[in-house]
Parts: sequence; C-alpha cells; structure tokens
Amino acid sequence: MGLRSTAAGQIALFRYPGVRRLFWATLISSTGTWLAIVALAVDVFDRTHSSVWVGALFAAETLPIALLGFLLGPLLDRLPRRSLMIGSDLFRSAVFVALVAAPNAWTIIALATFAGLATGLFTPAVYAGLPNLVEERDLAGANGLFQTAVSVTMIVGPLGGGLIVAVVGPHPAYLLNAASFVFSALLLVGIHPSGLQSIAAVTRGYLHDLFDGAAAVFRLRPLLTVFVAWNLAMVGIAAMNTAEVDLVKHDFGAGDFGYGLFMAATGVGVFVGAFNARSVLGRGRFASAYALGFVMLATGMVMVALMPPFALAAALLVVAGAGDGLLLTANAMLVQQGASDDLRGRSFILIMSSNAIVLTVASIGAGVLADHAGARLVWALAGLATAIAGLAGWLLARPLSLAGERTVIGVTLEPYAEPPLNV
Repeated sequence: MGLRSTAAGQIALFRYPGVRRLFWATLISSTGTWLAIVALAVDVFDRTHSSVWVGALFAAETLPIALLGFLLGPLLDRLPRRSLMIGSDLFRSAVFVALVAAPNAWTIIALATFAGLATGLFTPAVYAGLPNLVEERDLAGANGLFQTAVSVTMIVGPLGGGLIVAVVGPHPAYLLNAASFVFSALLLVGIHPSGLQSIAAVTRGYLHDLFDGAAAVFRLRPLLTVFVAWNLAMVGIAAMNTAEVDLVKHDFGAGDFGYGLFMAATGVGVFVGAFNARSVLGRGRFASAYALGFVMLATGMVMVALMPPFALAAALLVVAGAGDGLLLTANAMLVQQGASDDLRGRSFILIMSSNAIVLTVASIGAGVLADHAGARLVWALAGLATAIAGLAGWLLARPLSLAGERTVIGVTLEPYAEPPLNV
C-alpha cells in the first residue's frame, strides 16, 4: 500500500462524525499532554538533580492505572464510556491548573498521581469505544489514524514543551495542557453515547465481572500475546524514559530543548511506524512483522547507548520510534479484534494495569541504576529487555497466521472461539 493510498484511506475515515470529533479531541489533548510530560520531567529533575525522582514521577503517573485495572476495570464495560472520558478530561484539567502552585517535587508527584487516575479510565475507554465508531472493515485504518495523530503530537508536543520550559519555565506548559483537556471534553460532548458503546455488560457481581475480563486475556491468544510481550517491553521502555533526561542533559549536554528534541525524534519514528503499520503487518507473516517492531525499538536503544553524536542519536531514535509505532498499532488491533465489546474495556484496562505495574517497578529501579552507573548503561539494558520481549512476542504470535476468519491490521488470524457473555 503506497503513501498516497494510505493517506487517502485515513482521510476517508473523517466521513464518520464520531471519528472526526474523537480525532480532534485526541490531537489537542495529546499535544498538551506531551508539552506537560517534558515540563514535568524537567521540573522534577531540576529541583532534585536525580533520576530516581524522575523514575518516581513516571511511577506516580502509571501506578494509578494499575490500581484502576484491578479495582475498577468492570466499570469500563458497564458505565457510559463517553461520560467517563469527559469526566476524566475535566479532572485532569483541574490537576494541571493546581500544578502551577506546586511548591516541591513531592507535590508534583502527588498531583501527577491524580492525573494518572483519570488517564487510567480515559485511555482504555478510547480504545474500547473506537470499534463502535466505524465499520469493521475500517477498524484497521481507524487505529492507524489515531496512532498517527498521537505520533504527530509526540513531535510537536515535546518540541514545544522543550522550547517553553527553556524560555519561560514549566508553568505555561501546565496551563496549556489544562486548556487542551477542556477543548477535548467539549468535542466529546458531541459524540452520541451509543457511538462509543454498542452494549453494556450485564453484571454478575464485581468479582465475576473482574474474572471474566482476566479470563479473556489469558484464554485468547491475541490478547495473551500483547499481555506477555508488552509487559516485558515495559521494562525497557521504563528504563529508557527514566534515564532520558540525564542522558540528554549530562551525557550529551543538550539542555532542556535538547530533551524535547530527543523525544520529538521518537515521535517522528512513531508517526512513520503507525502510518505504515497496515501495509507492513499485512505484507507477510504476522509474527515476523510483529517481531520486526521489537527489533527496531531494541536496536535504536542499544545504538543510542553507544553514545554517538547527538544528531546521530536523534536519528537512531527515529528508527526506534518506528518500531514502537508499529507495535502500538498492532497491539491495539489484537485486543480490539480479540475481545467482544462487553469484555473489551476490561481486557484493555487489565493489560494496561499489568503494564503499569511493570513500568512502576522498572522506573524506580532504572532511576537508582542511572544515578549509580550512568544513563548509558541503563539504555543498553533497556535494549536487551526489549529484545527479549520481541522473542516472546514472536513465539506467541506464530499461531496467528494469514489463513483464517478474523482480520488484524490487514492480516488474518486463525479462527478462535469468542468467549460467551458472562462466562
């Protein structure tokens, strides 16, 4: 599939009113979020001069997602998803306004924890609701469209965040992010509730509902593939994120804007990977294409760890980001096609919760290691962990062949049994 046909296919999806509103809501709020991510990391690092504190920040942002998955996961299939998303946006807006007055790193981390609670509801609700906004034949393109949107914000947001922080400090970035959530909520109001949720799960009680979601993750090979491979990958991603500020500011001496530029390079790669995911994953065996994403991500991490010049390191991150974009699109499709709508929200949030637990522990560990052994070693180990994740993903995805009945990113999976409602 050529560049022109891929772009035309994604543009055609704007004929769906819900897709248009969700696209612009995602683009605006995600841009603000990436502005704020740069500001938060630099703010905490400048106040503490420690990667441990940066690791604690990332842990604070992700740990609530873990708790939500195990405590509130069933709500994503029983409550109106649109209401959850709008409430999450408004709550996060209030948190980032409050961050302007944060007196110390402890307060920043505490407020980031509250923002993580809202994100833990918003993100899985988006992915669980997306299949209801489009026809099934357009689902692959819709996932590519939204991953492309997010990857664009990963370029614009970090560059803007690095520039803003370097010139006027982190507080304006916090306020811009707060405003972006308000705009997102206003756009979501225009989506009909049924556009994000075709059926609400019939509850058999809290514990049964929770176990139904867990059963779907472990019984269905597409979901199990994402669960195992992406949890392993989280170790490498956590290590890379935690040590990135130290690597850029100390090892490369590139400053706050250099940090934003480093993150933007990854965003360029994610854009390329997400934009071409459908054609890449549909070109040959799914397992091989899936493993390719991990190879690109791991190779970029290891090569950056070898400390080339800053410009070359940024170029290598484009390669790593392309692998990440490919994987993010594939993972979303595996879960969306692997679970029915009444189980999809729980499946997403349980996988995200396990990812968050790994990310939390790995972020703290990577911070300690970076302070004692340096950011370069942490990035090299991150590449090794990602390579192991790729091997696991390849082995688990091997039964997902090109012959079958269900399509995933332009390829087909072997037939599998849908779980009955409320097993």
